[in-house]
Amino acid sequence: MRTIVCDAGPIIHLYEAHCLPLHRRTGNLFLPHRVYLEVQNTLQLKDPWPEWLQVERLTPHEIKEVGMWKESGDLHDGEAESLVLARRKKAAWLLTDDSTTRLFVSLLDMEVHGSLGVILWNAAHGHLLREEAEQALSNLEASSLWLSARIYQEARQSLDTIYTIRP
Repeated sequence: MRTIVCDAGPIIHLYEAHCLPLHRRTGNLFLPHRVYLEVQNTLQLKDPWPEWLQVERLTPHEIKEVGMWKESGDLHDGEAESLVLARRKKAAWLLTDDSTTRLFVSLLDMEVHGSLGVILWNAAHGHLLREEAEQALSNLEASSLWLSARIYQEARQSLDTIYTIRP
């Protein structure tokens, strides 16, 4: 199963969209401790932390590296820590909803996806019925994640393609 590192955005947004379990199907999900704290502070979770969202602490050397990435990539703490953890784990994907981070990480030749990509991946791999995928998109649109109407329209067109190929 693929290794995935996530920053706070995709956890927060998919939680708000009632789609957090979709992460579980994409691979083994890791996040740095700082991201865990950010998620906890933002969502004020009452439920137990999902065991499949594995939290890892960075080493002192990695913390120094975080500072370098923050300066050179205009990244926030959680995003920089996610990048460092992804490099350590040789992650197949880094999940973030931040456009600056997505661009920066892609320039480092890492595969990067966001909340919308998690929904579309689950649809394409048969983990969602069409109605579930459409509801997930609607829920994501109602979450705190801002994406343009054009992006949501393109996502719905992608669902048309997915469910035409795979009924």
